[in-house]
Amino acid sequence: MAKYSFILAIGVAIGYGYGWKDAHAHEKNVAERVVDRIGGETRERMGNDMDTRFQSTDGK
Repeated sequence: MAKYSFILAIGVAIGYGYGWKDAHAHEKNVAERVVDRIGGETRERMGNDMDTRFQSTDGK
């Protein structure tokens, strides 16, 4: 059991260090960057705000 606890502690320490460096290097966190990357160019067109969608299509 001690071996698994030690491996877990090493993994948490490495992950914490990686997250700390990543947070200082980027303004957005990693989850926001992944969502932006997955959404691509069509992300702005895929929304559920009906007021904005109808205002942009009918020009009023």
